[in-house]
Amino acid sequence: MSLGILFQIFLITLCWAEVGRVTQIYGQQSAYLLRSQEKINLKIDLELEQGDEIHSEDSVLNLLIHPTGQYRLSKNSTIKITQNLIQDLNDTEKSQSVIEFVKGVIRAQVLQDDKLEIDQKIQTKDVAFAVRGTEFEVSQTGDDFDLDVVEGAVEVSSPHVQTFVPEIVKANEGFRFNRKNRSFKRRQFKLKNAENPRFLAKEEIRKQRRENRQKRQKMREIGKPRMNSLDRMRQREERKEQRLERQREKRRYDKPNKKRP
Repeated sequence: MSLGILFQIFLITLCWAEVGRVTQIYGQQSAYLLRSQEKINLKIDLELEQGDEIHSEDSVLNLLIHPTGQYRLSKNSTIKITQNLIQDLNDTEKSQSVIEFVKGVIRAQVLQDDKLEIDQKIQTKDVAFAVRGTEFEVSQTGDDFDLDVVEGAVEVSSPHVQTFVPEIVKANEGFRFNRKNRSFKRRQFKLKNAENPRFLAKEEIRKQRRENRQKRQKMREIGKPRMNSLDRMRQREERKEQRLERQREKRRYDKPNKKRP
């Protein structure tokens, strides 16, 4: 494999390594992330990667997770970007994302858009919150995990409760799962995450989604192996030989039918 092709593959890997970025930091600048045991202090526009564990500490953070997810972490909150996969299938973009919620309070806004299929989850070891395009908040106090839905609907499920049929929690509804007792119940809707800093406007998110799709398309085009002049000459010779072989086959087939003088 030539060095040129290796470099092209390296460029594509760099492009797809980014799964999002830090959009806002509010309060003290103490937030950081852990990436392969390396501690990195957070700053605006810092690119995020799959596997990053993000600690807000004394800051409030806004994060953009591609293609259309925004997440606000309150102070003393921790999440991990476990999975982020985006596939371009013809005209449709398919997104699969898993955010591991470790502690604190997180507000999520996942924007639905044209030609976009979303499969995104916020999960812990005991309970998962699946979203298809909505806004909601997940918080933890002791053994209690609370869900409050602002818009849309969220599906709640737990692998540890056999009688727990996935619950659909709708806008202005609250839900609680107790990890110790492995019990669940409906509760009054009550948000804990502050409104500041505000999320980016929805049109801005759609614009960035289009730009990211164009960037992935360009990287795919760069990664396609291109024929040099020697390759093209070899291809022409192969086609010429194929034509000659067909002509020889035709002559061999026609020869027995000819009458001798």
